[in-house]
Amino acid sequence: MRYTTTILAIMLMVQPGFASSGVYRNWTKALAEKRYVKKIKITYRELDSIPDVLDQFPNLEELDLSNNQITFLPPSLFRCKKLKELRLFRNKILTVPDDISQLTTLTYLSLAHNELESIPSNISELTNLEELILNGNELKEIPPSIGDLVNLKYLWLARNKLKELPVEVTQLAYLQVLDVGNNYLTKLPENIGDLTELRLLYLNRNLLYSIPESVANLKKLQEIDVVRCGVLRLTNAFSDIWTLEDVYIDARTIPFYQNPRFIGRQKIHVVGRDRNVYRPTQ
Repeated sequence: MRYTTTILAIMLMVQPGFASSGVYRNWTKALAEKRYVKKIKITYRELDSIPDVLDQFPNLEELDLSNNQITFLPPSLFRCKKLKELRLFRNKILTVPDDISQLTTLTYLSLAHNELESIPSNISELTNLEELILNGNELKEIPPSIGDLVNLKYLWLARNKLKELPVEVTQLAYLQVLDVGNNYLTKLPENIGDLTELRLLYLNRNLLYSIPESVANLKKLQEIDVVRCGVLRLTNAFSDIWTLEDVYIDARTIPFYQNPRFIGRQKIHVVGRDRNVYRPTQ
C-alpha cells in the first residue's frame, strides 16, 4: 500500500502543471500545456513580437515580456479574462490600444521605458489597478480620466515630458506613492493635499517655483524629493507634518522652518550636484 502511494505521488509530481508550477518560459511548452499556464515569463530574448495566442491560456494571471524589442500588442492579449499582472517594461511599444480597457482584472501594469507618447483615456476602466508604472516614456499629458482609478496606490510617471498634472489626479483617494520626477512641471494642482494617504512624493528635476499650501493636509507624508527644481521655496506647511522623515533638497532650495518638536525626526538632506543617486528609494 505504501509503495502504491509513493508511485501515485511521483506521478502527480510529473504532471505538466505541477512540474512547472504554472510558470512557463517559452511559447512551445506553454501551448502544449495551456490549461496549466498561470504565468508566462519570457524576458531578455530580443522578441520583436508577441504571438497572437494569449487567449488560449484560460488561467493566465501574469505576463512578463519585459526587456525585449516588442512594438505591438496583439488582440488576444485583451481577451485574457484572468490577467492580474502585466509587465512590458523596456520594450519599444509606441501605442496602447483602447482595448486595454478590457483587462478589468489587472492590479499591476508596467509600460515603463517604452516609446509611448500617450495613453488612452479609457485606461480609467481598469478600476482594480493598484500600481501603474509609466516611467521613461514620451508622455506629454495624462488623461483626466486617471482620477477614476479608484484603487490606485502607486503612480510612477518620472522621466516623461509632462508640463502639468490633471487636477483629477487628486481624486486618487488611496494613492501612497506619486513619482513625477524628471518632467517639465511648473506647478502642482492646488488641492494636492487631498491625497491624504500619500507617503512618498517625488518632484525632483522639474521647473517648480512653489508648492501649494494644501500639502499641510498630507498627514501621512514620510518623504519628499525636490532636488534640482531650481530656486524653490518650500512652504512652512511641511514643518507640522510629524510623519515627515526625509526631505531631499539642493543648495538652491529654500527650506521650510522646522518645527522644534519634530526637528530630531525630520532630516533635511542637501544633495550636491555630483550626486545622481542619493536616496534609498531611487
